[in-house]
Amino acid sequence: MPVSDTAEKNSPVSGAAATVSQLFSTPLVRVTYPYADEVSAPLAARILERGQGCPGPVKDFGYKTETSGELTRWAGPEAQRLSRWVCAVAGRFVESLTRMSLAEAYARASRREAGATDTDTDVGGGGRPAVRVGVTRSWASVYRAGDRHEAHFHPNTALSAVYYVTAPGPCELDLLDPRPNVDYFDAGISLAGDSHRVRLLCAPGELLVFPGWLKHAVPSFRGDAVRVSVAWNLNYTSG
Repeated sequence: MPVSDTAEKNSPVSGAAATVSQLFSTPLVRVTYPYADEVSAPLAARILERGQGCPGPVKDFGYKTETSGELTRWAGPEAQRLSRWVCAVAGRFVESLTRMSLAEAYARASRREAGATDTDTDVGGGGRPAVRVGVTRSWASVYRAGDRHEAHFHPNTALSAVYYVTAPGPCELDLLDPRPNVDYFDAGISLAGDSHRVRLLCAPGELLVFPGWLKHAVPSFRGDAVRVSVAWNLNYTSG
């Protein structure tokens, strides 16, 4: 129904310049490991071998099996090679978002935490220690038919990473809306996917990196073969 000239002139927004912004986006990187054909098969074999007849090296939660110990130390050169690449990808991910080097971004965050402003010191000044992304913890998860992992996040972790080693089909991962208040009311109209889950379908050989505070879940796994993934808790290290 057309709006009359009179109604348009009397509208409170008539002639107003408005800007609509979608705020608080959640960054995530998804990339295929270029050397997956060389690394994934021996890594999967080592992970599955660790759980056979050895109750100590694995933890059975009832809903999935998880390896104990630091994966990058016991899973051989393939795990170390993969972890180095994951840290490099995570570092470039952060630099692309902040549009500055890790050292600059880390120094700026440190100054703000101390109550200083960006103009108190030169952001690009010399003498700053190198900053990189490092592994705080890494482990493998093995899913069999019916296994799942309910919604969770990784405390005290700058970035979470997951790599899909092997699976009989697509690897499902649910990402939950990180805005907790949207669960407490129904406004009637959703403006920004309120309280929705985003389900990713990934293939073996793919890596995901996202903020450690982002809740994620693995829906019930369907398949006769096993699904094996590796996860990392990543943080920034200097020096």
